[in-house]
Amino acid sequence: MKHFSKLLVTACLGCCYINTIFAAEDGATLMSKEEVDATLKQGLANLAEGRTVSDIVMRHIGVGEENMGVSVVQRSKVEDNGVETGIAHVNLDEIYYIVAGEGTMVTGGEFVDMQTSNSALLGAMERGEIRGGILQKVKPGDIAIIPKGMPHGWHEMTTDTISYIIFRGDPDKVMEIKTSAE
Repeated sequence: MKHFSKLLVTACLGCCYINTIFAAEDGATLMSKEEVDATLKQGLANLAEGRTVSDIVMRHIGVGEENMGVSVVQRSKVEDNGVETGIAHVNLDEIYYIVAGEGTMVTGGEFVDMQTSNSALLGAMERGEIRGGILQKVKPGDIAIIPKGMPHGWHEMTTDTISYIIFRGDPDKVMEIKTSAE
C-alpha cells in the first residue's frame, strides 16, 4: 500500500505538471501587419501634432524570468549640429528595425556631464552629450542591436521622419505589462 501511495502521489504531481505546461501554452503573442501599420500611422499623426518623438508600446509581456516588449517609434528630422547627444537605458537591451526613413545613428562612446532620470515608460535612463561614439548610417531594412548601458542617439536624419520598431529585452521587469492593443 505504501508503494501504491507513492506511485499515486507521483502520478498526480506529474499530471499537475503536464496541465501547467499545457495551460501556459496559449500560443504566441501576435501583432498583425494591420496593427503594426495602424500604429505606424498613429505615430506619424503624433508627429504632425507637434511632437518630435512618438514611442508607442504595442506589447510588453512576461516571458518567464524576464519581459519582452515591442514598440513603434517615429522621430522628426534632426539636423547635424556638431554635438552628439543621446540616452542609455540602464536595464533594457534594444533592437531597432528601421521601417522608413534614413539617418545616421551615434552609438557607443561615453557621456559628458551625464544626467540620470527614471522614465515611467522605460525605467532608469542616463543622458547627455556623447563623446567618442560611432556614426552609422541606417536605412529601411537595417537592424541595430543596442545593449543596455550603451549611449545612443541620432546624429542626423536625411528624411523628414524616421520610423523604426524596437524590440526591448527587459530582464529586470522595469516596464509596465501591456498584453493587448488597448
